[in-house]
Amino acid sequence: MKKIILAIFLLAAGVLSAQNVSIDISGANIGGKQIRLFLADDYLSGLDKQVSAKTLSQEDTSCNFGLLTDGVSIITIKIDAFEYSFVSQPGKIYSLAIDSINFAVADSVNVLMYKQTLPVKITNLAPDDLNTKIERFDVATEDFVSRNARNLLVTRDSTVTDSLVALLNSFLADEPQGSYFAEYVKYESGKIKHVLRLESRKALREALFGDKPIQYYNMGYMDCFNHIFSHYFSQGNKYLSQDELEFWLTTNNYDDLMDALGKDKVLKNEVLREFVLIKGMKDAYLEGDFDRADIIKMLEKIASRTKFEQHRKTALATIEYLLGISHSGLAIKDFETIDINGEKQNLAQFLSKPLVINFVKLNDISSKRELEVVNYMYENIKDNCNVLSVCCDRSLDAMYNFLRNTKVGNKYKWNFAFFNSNYDLLEFFQVRTFPAFILVSPEGKIEENPMRNPSEGGLSRFANQKQEKQ
Repeated sequence: MKKIILAIFLLAAGVLSAQNVSIDISGANIGGKQIRLFLADDYLSGLDKQVSAKTLSQEDTSCNFGLLTDGVSIITIKIDAFEYSFVSQPGKIYSLAIDSINFAVADSVNVLMYKQTLPVKITNLAPDDLNTKIERFDVATEDFVSRNARNLLVTRDSTVTDSLVALLNSFLADEPQGSYFAEYVKYESGKIKHVLRLESRKALREALFGDKPIQYYNMGYMDCFNHIFSHYFSQGNKYLSQDELEFWLTTNNYDDLMDALGKDKVLKNEVLREFVLIKGMKDAYLEGDFDRADIIKMLEKIASRTKFEQHRKTALATIEYLLGISHSGLAIKDFETIDINGEKQNLAQFLSKPLVINFVKLNDISSKRELEVVNYMYENIKDNCNVLSVCCDRSLDAMYNFLRNTKVGNKYKWNFAFFNSNYDLLEFFQVRTFPAFILVSPEGKIEENPMRNPSEGGLSRFANQKQEKQ
């Protein structure tokens, strides 16, 4: 179920009344683990949000979550760096059995923090369950295209093309019109047809989107929407020039930009037009052809001016997503860590000066090398910045023994913290490598992520400041 496991496809919802979803999780060695439950905060932005978490005792081999939803949802289960996603429907019970797994394998990788698939089987799926249907469709279509790629893309064999269309339609034979799965098939089929050049982007925009209601929470619809309207301002739009777009972004002119988009007859509908604008702003930001600060301001303008609550939510979520991946200007959350004595501490307490926060593993050679450079420079930088080293090892004991019982660690005089299996902290700062150095302003906003390592001159600005004062 490839599409389901992708992080960007994390939420879908219908129009049913809110009902409880029950999730039973069992596993022989999940004792002592924190199990986190996620839903997408917004489908276009790609953000997800944690909706529940439980920390199990060492003896626990099972737990249960109850979740109130008002439609079909994609739920993601995370344990440490492992995760698994599945489709949920209101009123159903899902029994998840986790295969025997050595969670410590995540710590055996000291350089890269890979996201790993949690080995899970849903033991009570019915043949007509939405998970089963979507997987059956995805597997069948991917297999057909793979086996017939040359005939579809090169020779353009009409017999093979007809067989593909028949296969797509076969999934709708016994499916009620307008059901979640029927819409999923219709829009995924549209995307497949465009990728294989069986139908044009223009034709699909008119047939599938023009006067149709937006299905914000159907992952088939949103997959097709993101594909068909991708790079709208750079590739798919003839109604405004790049110069016009730059002018309206620079002047933060929402009204004229919306009017220009309205020249596209597919976008006569104001709701679809504004949603395409949000999508276009996201793509333009990622492409880097326009001033990113202007794009953020336009998204803020959309959030304040829109008539549609979903668009306000989407625009704000897109801002958060873009600032997060660009590593600039995002306000940090006040995460809780623990110090060498096991006492709680917060990141905010280190913001009296610029904060150099670094994530390290004490058994990693690269981490040790950079800590030695920090130590070499510390006396010359400590008046101009605070330094916080967050140890991402398995236990607090490892940090304590290093700092108290080794000659190397004993000489380090700056602040250390233990991440305490807080994977939310690592995900927020997008820690993928060890060591990772990040610069945070005294106002609590990310200035550089990543910043250069100390061995590459990343701390020199603070040393130079002190030398100038002398």
